[in-house]
Amino acid sequence: MSARHSAHPPIRLAQFGLVNTYLVPESDGLTLIDAGLPGLERRLPPLIARLGRPLRRVAITHAHADHVGSLDALVAAHPGLEVLLGEHDAPGLAALGVQSAPTRLLRAGDRVRSLVVLDTPGHSPGHVAYLDERDGTLYSGDTFVNVPGLHVASVLSAVFPLPTLGTHDPAGTTASARALLAVPARFLATGHGPVVRDPGPAMRRAVAQAEEGRAPSRLTAQVAAFVGRLTGMTTGGAVAAKAGLAGRGG
Repeated sequence: MSARHSAHPPIRLAQFGLVNTYLVPESDGLTLIDAGLPGLERRLPPLIARLGRPLRRVAITHAHADHVGSLDALVAAHPGLEVLLGEHDAPGLAALGVQSAPTRLLRAGDRVRSLVVLDTPGHSPGHVAYLDERDGTLYSGDTFVNVPGLHVASVLSAVFPLPTLGTHDPAGTTASARALLAVPARFLATGHGPVVRDPGPAMRRAVAQAEEGRAPSRLTAQVAAFVGRLTGMTTGGAVAAKAGLAGRGG
């Protein structure tokens, strides 16, 4: 790994303090990890100008609304912008009404300039992570969530239950989280919450917690059910939570 990169954490932009996107500098310009919520296209230009490089591509971890919300606006604002997505999430992108089609579908082992694509299905069918081999940053999408602390998205949190409620396959998410323990990460850049430096111990604790399969407390389940009703989220994570099985996927 290059010493030039090793001391610097990822370039994070958080909408409402919760929904993360990241800019990755490359020799030809910038790669944006995820397209966030609507309005991101208005917040990015000052940061792009400060970095002094054009935006070349958007590499999406998964096709959920809070990760592709500004995609159409970004494509309109940046002609020729590449859109990259895990091959099994393409139907999800269309289902959200996103008009911008992927310019490239990704599989495990593919490269997006300095990023290596890692297959991490579970939170969505085609969820992928990206590893920057230069500085060891692991862009893990929503396999891990760092609100209020680091946990696997299959584990329900009363503070921020939405990632669990939106999880397609909790057991698959836990399995993907375990697989990511083998990655030599120096930074863990999650879809939600602050970046974690030297994340190995915290990742191992989070996976162990998920694999314990403890049922959420009654209060946590009630809060999650309330949020689920408000948001209309009734996917695999929500069903598992209601059954008291969020940690092991029902």
